[in-house]
Amino acid sequence: MSKTAGVGDNLRQLRTAKGLTLDRLAGMSELTRGYISLVERGLKAPSIAALMRMAAALDVNVATFFDPKAAAGPRYTLHRHEDQGAAPAANGSFGLFALAAARPHKSMEPFLLRPPFKTSPPSVRTRETIQRAFHSGEEMLFVVSGRVAIELDGEEFKLEKGDCLYFSGETPHQVNSLGRQRAEVLIVIATGKSEKR
Repeated sequence: MSKTAGVGDNLRQLRTAKGLTLDRLAGMSELTRGYISLVERGLKAPSIAALMRMAAALDVNVATFFDPKAAAGPRYTLHRHEDQGAAPAANGSFGLFALAAARPHKSMEPFLLRPPFKTSPPSVRTRETIQRAFHSGEEMLFVVSGRVAIELDGEEFKLEKGDCLYFSGETPHQVNSLGRQRAEVLIVIATGKSEKR
């Protein structure tokens, strides 16, 4: 099973366990029913913002989508390169690797992102692209390799390996790879609170 399908299966199980329909979860997360359905069937890799919105709606940590049986409260998590747990890049989508999925109660969400190449101008973006391009909390983006373009509320920045950008996640944003190879970007999202249950 692909990691995209694994995230989708976990999402479906969480949604049904809470007695929510696709329409109800769509309304609660401000995403469309069709988008969530594609994610659940493993046909679309969800964005970080979409995962955060669905996690908030389901009242779970984002890590639950990657590892629903994560042990509660380990002292630390160690992520090794060969253990990449990811939603693989496919069909113009992006690769998304949760770097601390085993630690469910945390105030930061770290990811390794392989952004897609830009396929259409901003004026042609769909409602879903715009909807999934912002989230609560703050975000730090560090370019590990390659080059990226990031749009922040209509302004575009071009970043290279070693560049770092810190901004409010509530600012509409979109990241795309530049050049011939997909970039790798470390993204850390701080929600401002540790989820202790």
